[in-house]
Amino acid sequence: MNTGLSMDLTDLDIGEVGSWPGTVKALCFVLLATTVIGLGYLVAIADKRTEFALAVQREADLRLEFADRAAAAAGLSASRIGFAKATAALAELLGRLPVDTEVPGLVEDITRAAVDHDLTIDRIELGPEREAGFYRELPIVIDVAGDFHDLGAFAGDIARLSRLVTLHDFDLAPRTGPRDLSLTIEARTYRYNETPSPPLLRGATHDPAPKEPRT
Repeated sequence: MNTGLSMDLTDLDIGEVGSWPGTVKALCFVLLATTVIGLGYLVAIADKRTEFALAVQREADLRLEFADRAAAAAGLSASRIGFAKATAALAELLGRLPVDTEVPGLVEDITRAAVDHDLTIDRIELGPEREAGFYRELPIVIDVAGDFHDLGAFAGDIARLSRLVTLHDFDLAPRTGPRDLSLTIEARTYRYNETPSPPLLRGATHDPAPKEPRT
């Protein structure tokens, strides 16, 4: 029976490591080395795991930021297209608004339309110009007489003029004579107002006498 290899660990003296059996010393060295390597590995890996987690979160944030910017860029392109279309539509509309020097020609066009449809012209009269924000209205009161179909064709010709003209306040009444209907209508043309008055100034009332303070 080999009793020389058996040993009680309580017999080992930590102060006399050199006298320990070689097997015990080797085992202790392996355990110490494993512990040191394991701790070093855990410390190094812990830092790398933190860096990796931060990198993953940064990637997710960048993806979200890229998606937001891509959506904003797409919306900006659509907004630019919409703005260009609106600008073109506004330019076309403003091009149909007569300037002051073109108003006599507009009255001539209305008169010619009445004559072409064999209407009796009782009145074509320019009213006072009215300011309405960024544009001004110029009313033209028209009194003509004729039969029903000629009056309808006349109104259609006015509405189809190259310059912007709208028709308002129709008043159709019978009358005696060969042209048995009388039509009173207000045609309105418009021009761009380059210096519109502030809304508060247009709608406000001014009291020249200041009120006395209450006591």
